[in-house]
Amino acid sequence: MKNLKHYFIIASILMFLSAIMFFIHYLVFGQALNTAYYSLMNLCFIPLNSLVVTIILEKLIDSKAKKQRMDKLNMLVGIFFTEVGCKLMRLMISADKEAKNAIKSFSDLDKIKTIVLNHDYKIDMNCIDLDILEKLLVDNSNFFINLISNESLHQHEIFTDLLMSVVHLKDEIVFIKNDGNGEINISHLENDILRTYKNIAIQWVYYLEYLNKSYPFLYNNAIRINPFKFEETIEG
Repeated sequence: MKNLKHYFIIASILMFLSAIMFFIHYLVFGQALNTAYYSLMNLCFIPLNSLVVTIILEKLIDSKAKKQRMDKLNMLVGIFFTEVGCKLMRLMISADKEAKNAIKSFSDLDKIKTIVLNHDYKIDMNCIDLDILEKLLVDNSNFFINLISNESLHQHEIFTDLLMSVVHLKDEIVFIKNDGNGEINISHLENDILRTYKNIAIQWVYYLEYLNKSYPFLYNNAIRINPFKFEETIEG
């Protein structure tokens, strides 16, 4: 109600100023009919002016603001992968024999995206070092909390889901390690790891797409650290 009153006062002041200028124009030039004619003509263009201002310009401004927000969000995503994401991703890929060396070339990002989205995510729990995984997650607990507390990240659904799955995985591992019974629900823990694994892989490929489009020089640095690349062993 207060805002409505505020807008009403502003509208009244503008209309009053318009009437004053119209009256001054009439006093100076003495052509009331012509003044009214051109004033009415200007009124005819108000809908068009409104279209330009409220729709076209507003869209341009909103588009620029959205790009700036996405740039800031992807900067945080980049920090995540630099600090912990790539290490965590590589640790999980090491337990998925079908994912090792699944991506060797970055010449076709669409193909890489298809591979990541359609991959059958499976892990061998015997290949997961829970001590290393726990240390990696616990050491970065404050980092995760700072990211989650950033309100702007709530607009980035994929990354938010990733962070929540990472924090949940960290809590589960800490709980299991400190459980007095010493019983580990492998099936439950495996599901938590798989959820994080899938989320981080999908976020990774979307982040690469963003870098390739917006910051090619950063993209070149990012693909050098290929978490899917492992030294192939020669059997026999």
